[in-house]
Amino acid sequence: MCCDTKHFRHSRILIPTLLAALVLAMLAGCQSMPSSKSDDSLYRALGARAGISRIDTRLILNIAADRRVSGYFRDTDIDRFHRMFTDYICALTGGPCNYSGDNMVDAHRGLGIDSAAFNAIVEDYIKAMNQEGVPTVTQNRLLARLAPLHSQIVGNHPEPSPEIMQLILGHDPMYRYIDPKL
Repeated sequence: MCCDTKHFRHSRILIPTLLAALVLAMLAGCQSMPSSKSDDSLYRALGARAGISRIDTRLILNIAADRRVSGYFRDTDIDRFHRMFTDYICALTGGPCNYSGDNMVDAHRGLGIDSAAFNAIVEDYIKAMNQEGVPTVTQNRLLARLAPLHSQIVGNHPEPSPEIMQLILGHDPMYRYIDPKL
């Protein structure tokens, strides 16, 4: 029966729900991906790849001099970081680059970056852009694209898996009742 009211009623609810879930999933996936390359005006305003690379070089020097955040980069391959970050900013701003690194959640997993460290790096980035003579309007356009990354980078502390908790606490599932903040 194609027109059974029971099935029809469920499909009227199910189809819009599935469409909404699909749209939300697509939007969530796009949040950590660099923007489309259809508008490259920000990329050009930053001086294209060469300009972005110069800004990123200044950023790295500013981070190295910043005691608040330099420790996060102690074991970092700086040349690789520079290349990957430049690719990311290039792609994010509409340039022709392809970012091939991890998404922001995976790239920062387990680093324990807090809001103070995130804000310090933003300050270092603003300083780098000022040092390169990037106009404030252009800086604000870039920072607006970077701001949503805060939630992907800050507080990215994964909870231990149930298997790890069993290894630590034994086979009794009591760990489910323990407040993880204790």
